[in-house]
Amino acid sequence: MRILHLLTPVAALCAFALSPANAQDYPEMTLRYSSNIPEVVNTSEIDKYFSSEIEKRSGGAIKIQHFWANTLGGEAEIVDLVGSGAIDFGLIVMGNQQARMPFAAVTNALPFTFTDGPKLNELTRDIFNNNPTVKAELDAANLHPLLYRYLPDYRLYCNEPLKTLGDLKNKKVRSYGSFVPIMFESIGAVPVNVPPVEMIQAMQSGAMDCTYMFNSAVKAFKVDQVAEYGTDISFGVISAHTLFVSKSKWESWPDNVRALIEEVAADAETYGNELIAEAESKAVAGLEESGMEIIEFQEKDALNAAVPDMLEIWTAKMGELGKSDEAKELADYIRENK
Repeated sequence: MRILHLLTPVAALCAFALSPANAQDYPEMTLRYSSNIPEVVNTSEIDKYFSSEIEKRSGGAIKIQHFWANTLGGEAEIVDLVGSGAIDFGLIVMGNQQARMPFAAVTNALPFTFTDGPKLNELTRDIFNNNPTVKAELDAANLHPLLYRYLPDYRLYCNEPLKTLGDLKNKKVRSYGSFVPIMFESIGAVPVNVPPVEMIQAMQSGAMDCTYMFNSAVKAFKVDQVAEYGTDISFGVISAHTLFVSKSKWESWPDNVRALIEEVAADAETYGNELIAEAESKAVAGLEESGMEIIEFQEKDALNAAVPDMLEIWTAKMGELGKSDEAKELADYIRENK
C-alpha cells in the first residue's frame, strides 16, 4: 500500500500532463498559400519558415501548400481570391492595388520615402490595424493582415552605366504602381510597368533599358544575365507583399489556431528581418563575382533635389478622391513615425 501511495502522485502528474484537456487540440487543416514571387527568391524563405513552423507547432495537424509566382491568380485577381476565401493565405502587393485601396497601399507604393525596413514593418502594422481609413479599405475587401516584410534599398540595373542624371534621360526603366512612375518621370526616365517575373524578357526584347530591383534579388530573377551594370543609388525601402487571409475565414477559425498563426507570423517577421539584412549585406560581392560592375552615381544630391516629396504627391492624389483631411492626417503620422 505504501508503494501505491508513493506512486499515486507520480501517476496523477503523468495523467495531468497527458490529459487531452491540457494539450493543444488543433483541427486537421490543409491550407493553400499563394505567393506572387518565385520560390527561388530569397524572401520566399520567410513563407516557407511560416508554413513549416505552423505544421511543426500544430503537431502536423495544420499543413500548408505553397503555390509560387502567381500560379493561383495574378495581381488583378488576388484580392478577391483571398477575400472570398478561395485562397487561404495570399501575398498581396498593395502598391498594385492602388486604385482599390489607395490608403492601404501607401507604405508599399512610395519610393524615396522610407529607409528603415524593420521600422517600416512596424509602421505598416500600426496603420493597417489602427488607421480608420486603412481599416475600412481592408474590411471592404474582407482582408485580415498577418505577416509583414520589407524589401531593401531599391536600385537600378542597366545595359549601360549610369553616372549622372543625364545618363538617366529617356532610359526605359521597370516600374510598378502609380507613384514609382511619377518618381522616374521626375528624373527624366521613362517608366515601364511590368511585374518582376517579366523583367528579363522586357530587357531582352529592348522594351526596357534598366530594371528596378534590390541587390539580393538580382541573381534569383537572373537580372545579372541581362544587365551588365548596377548602381549605388538607393531609392529607399518599401513594405513588401503583405500576407493576408479572408477576414471572415479568420474569424471562423478556433481561437487556438488564430493564436498559433499570430505567434508564428511574429516569429516569421523577425526571421525575415534578419534574413533580408544578411542577404543584402552579402549581395554586392556576389554581383561583382558574377561580372556585374557597380557604378558610383556622381550626382546624388541633384537626384535628391529632382525627386519631389512623394508623400506630398500621394496626399494631393488622395485629395482628388475627396479625402484630403484623411490623407494629410496619415501623411503627417507617417512623417513622425517613419
